Amino acid sequence: MKKATAIFLLLVYLFGSTDASQLLKFPLLVEHFRKHKQENTHLTLQAFLKLHYVDEQPFDDDYLQDMQLPFKTPDIICMTLPTVGPPAPVTLFTPVIELPREDYLVINDGPPPYRLPDVILQPPKSSSAPLS
Repeated sequence: MKKATAIFLLLVYLFGSTDASQLLKFPLLVEHFRKHKQENTHLTLQAFLKLHYVDEQPFDDDYLQDMQLPFKTPDIICMTLPTVGPPAPVTLFTPVIELPREDYLVINDGPPPYRLPDVILQPPKSSSAPLS
């Protein structure tokens, strides 16, 4: 039972949210090829596919049948899952709350640490004193 349910859900997903549903139009492709084959006995499957999928599609007598072939027009299907829980409240405006202004003490208001003279890691400095 679990396997059948899993297969069913997979098929629902594949045919609902991918282009796999175009494969259901495959019998139309076969029937349309047979129709063209009756009109022109020298037509090959490759030439038929090139005529309908590669070349510019002419607006002729069977144009509407051509557009019903698989992968000719996109089938747009939107699936959404229901959400559980109450809907989010809708607010039309956001109230502005002004907080009282206070003066705050800023701790790092001095020079950056690398500018202080007592820092250990500093680049070498040239000295004017002679070496002995």
